[in-house]
Amino acid sequence: MQDEDNNSSETGVPLIFKSRDELIRWARQVRRRNGFVIVVQKSDGGGIRDRKPRLCLACERSGSYRNTQKNSRPRKKKARLIGTKKCECPFLLKGKKLATNDDWILIVVCGVHNHPAAEYFEGHSYAGRLSHEETSLLVDMSKSMVRPSEILVILKQRDDANASTMKTIYNACHRYKVAEKAGRSQMQQLLGQLAVNKYIEWHRSCVDTEIVIDLFFAHPTSLNLLHAFPKVFLMDCTYKTNRYRFPLLEIVGVTSIDMTFSVAFAYLQYEKEDNYTWALGLLRSVMDENTFPSVIVTDR
Repeated sequence: MQDEDNNSSETGVPLIFKSRDELIRWARQVRRRNGFVIVVQKSDGGGIRDRKPRLCLACERSGSYRNTQKNSRPRKKKARLIGTKKCECPFLLKGKKLATNDDWILIVVCGVHNHPAAEYFEGHSYAGRLSHEETSLLVDMSKSMVRPSEILVILKQRDDANASTMKTIYNACHRYKVAEKAGRSQMQQLLGQLAVNKYIEWHRSCVDTEIVIDLFFAHPTSLNLLHAFPKVFLMDCTYKTNRYRFPLLEIVGVTSIDMTFSVAFAYLQYEKEDNYTWALGLLRSVMDENTFPSVIVTDR
């Protein structure tokens, strides 16, 4: 399929650009307007035997499918159906750095495609990538507990050409969480975040394995409200709130105008009297004995 834009692919005249980034940006913008996605196929920084830097730009559908399975021998079971976007597209551009300043020259080796142009770019892995600015914005919104669907809407409102999908947003959020954990376990990450946000925290662990079995934490602001309204407590447990399936005990206080506020939380290994006694004993330790509530409502 011949290009629709009037550029060097038709005139045969090489184009000169002031930098490598400008060359790549121009090529991608032109091809995107025509319904194609361009990727960097090869890149050589030069420096060996006075070799000049150069690169090759190709269509995302160039090349052919490569079987990456270690054992490629046929199996008795029916082979899984697979698909590939690779169709050996011949489109190829070559860029080379000139001797003058930081100028680059672009030469069209083949300016045609063997597949139709795309009408929409959603689903194209490279076209749907997030830029550095979009990734930073996604991280900030993720920290603010913005839902992934709302993040995608905001990104598309900021850039009409954005071709990201929900899968792109989920993958970016997952990479951020993995990088934030930095190899720490989920419990280590939780204890670290409690310390960073200045929570008051107590925990007890098994003597033999040093595994945390009960964890109690409360924010100082919640404790200030507790001292102001210490008359009634509501206690309730929820389940399946984390990968370890520990019950989450939530302790809620009631103000003088019947408004509720969270006092403290506790992950308990079991819903037994010993676990409840431990949690209430910690809460009693941060309160005056005379102000400990006379009414406690639980789900038990």
